[in-house]
Amino acid sequence: MDLFGNLYFNLQVDQTMHIVAIHRLIGDKQGLTVELSAALGVTNFEALARLRAPGSGPFVVGVFAEDDKASELESRLASRGFSTLTLSSAEIEREANQLFVRRFELGDQALRIETTSGERFTVPYQDADIIVRGTGISSSTSMESRKERKFDLATAVVSGGLKVMKTTKTDREVTREDRKGFFNLYSGASPILAFSENGLVYDALGPSRALSSSANFLQVLAEVRKRCPGARYDDRLLNKAGAAALLGPRLNPEEYLVIATALLAKALRKS
Repeated sequence: MDLFGNLYFNLQVDQTMHIVAIHRLIGDKQGLTVELSAALGVTNFEALARLRAPGSGPFVVGVFAEDDKASELESRLASRGFSTLTLSSAEIEREANQLFVRRFELGDQALRIETTSGERFTVPYQDADIIVRGTGISSSTSMESRKERKFDLATAVVSGGLKVMKTTKTDREVTREDRKGFFNLYSGASPILAFSENGLVYDALGPSRALSSSANFLQVLAEVRKRCPGARYDDRLLNKAGAAALLGPRLNPEEYLVIATALLAKALRKS
């Protein structure tokens, strides 16, 4: 499997996790601060910070190990006028078990794909109902050493001018981010198909195939969208800020992007 698959799709998701979100927020969101504060049992400042996220939701406001705790919060939120969306552990597990596309063929009436494990599927374009596009991000930190040669007066004096340069070594922590584009294709109860920029074989593009994987990936996305006019499209997960706004302060977008895609797909079906 490609690097992107290892970074994002193979995440070990806690199977006891239940997510509660608010969505369909309209009008003056700041005016909902007191109600959200009371429902969540947090300060007005904390509630307002969550409501300041751009858009109308979904916004995660509760993460629980127990299903009954999630249901209790959902009821409190509903009683105070909030539209809610709950993601069960089963739904999270289904999202985590999505199929990774390796090869594809854009037929006249259907998309034919082969997964990384060799399975073959045919998806009629008319059955596709959701396309979620985003960016998988993984950070890594390492130590780097840097050597510099500089004029050093003390060294020159001690050596009688025979040596005037001194080598110094400094260590610094360097953080790198690996970013890979993806889109998930949802077709009702059928398996979720995951297309990643560096995980696809682009032979099916034929003469229109470009030199870079990013250009090929965008071409595939455009073709799938054109052939699936009934599919709702959302790209708010293209950057970390969009994912963070959806997931909130408790869930790291790098670690829990699978929850963001599942929640967004469910919200799109209900909107």
